[in-house]
Amino acid sequence: MTMIKQRFCAAALLMLILMILTGCRARTGGGRAPSGVVSRAPGGHAVGIGAGWTEERTGKEEIDEAGERTQENPGSSRKEYDEDAPAEMAAGEDRFVHSPGEGAGMPAADPDATDRVTRLDEGAGKTVTETVPVPEAEDLGVSEDAEEADSAMKYYKALLEDRLGTLFECKRVYVYWETPMARVTVHRTSPEHALILGAGAYDVSARLLEENLRVDDGWVKRKNPGVIVKAVESGILGEGVTDTSRARTALEEMVQRDGWKDISAVKGGKMLAISTQLLEAPQLITAAELALAKCAYPELFSDVDPDEAIDLMRMEAEGKAPEGIFYYMTEDE
Repeated sequence: MTMIKQRFCAAALLMLILMILTGCRARTGGGRAPSGVVSRAPGGHAVGIGAGWTEERTGKEEIDEAGERTQENPGSSRKEYDEDAPAEMAAGEDRFVHSPGEGAGMPAADPDATDRVTRLDEGAGKTVTETVPVPEAEDLGVSEDAEEADSAMKYYKALLEDRLGTLFECKRVYVYWETPMARVTVHRTSPEHALILGAGAYDVSARLLEENLRVDDGWVKRKNPGVIVKAVESGILGEGVTDTSRARTALEEMVQRDGWKDISAVKGGKMLAISTQLLEAPQLITAAELALAKCAYPELFSDVDPDEAIDLMRMEAEGKAPEGIFYYMTEDE
């Protein structure tokens, strides 16, 4: 009995040695991969979802017991994949676009993720239109062939913002605004102050107290504004006015004040008389901003006519074109 056991053990040992020497090869279609098994190339990148898999590579195509065609991936370090599998993971099929300020800027695996990234579907059937400022449109390559603004006021507001947006801070001028009362300026809470800012300039009186708006000639000279604005009553400029003689006289009288001939605005010919009627409605304030911006930055607004803007916005708001002269610039002569 002992002899029989010894012979059986020897035969089993011999069979085991033969199997090791010849190698044991598993069938490629012998089993199905668990759901979600992903084959990986040596670099660690996902290349497919296995429909059939094996532990070792045979290097050739085989037919399994069910008659299904299977194929190994020669580049795979462990698992194999079926070329006829119903789905695969292919690099580059999904594009993720990072938007500024969205989360930590990390890609998200969830196709419905909205917190961190925006997932673009190139097969989408609908498109959207984004409106951006002109400088951004130029950077993004967006066409500027857009429809006209729905109002003249919006058009001129956009024009101001676009042109003035190109100015460096050091190029912005300081403005001295004088009310119809001589040597009385404006406060930083006034509509005139907001108008100055809307024209891309700074207000020299911004730090004055509201109860201390009367200034002397020396104060204005020390501020050395680049533009001087004189607001005048409607009898001097405004509805029904047909000549600029009284507006011109008002500016000439200011120039004669002590030390004013040395002010930059006077030497540069940048003085503006403006009707108080242009402060009475939002669309007229926009027209006043255009006039001031053209006086301050003539090179940026050489193609802009404030008179035309006044006509368009008055017609739009009131249904009639105005008759009169509403502003006067010294450089007009």
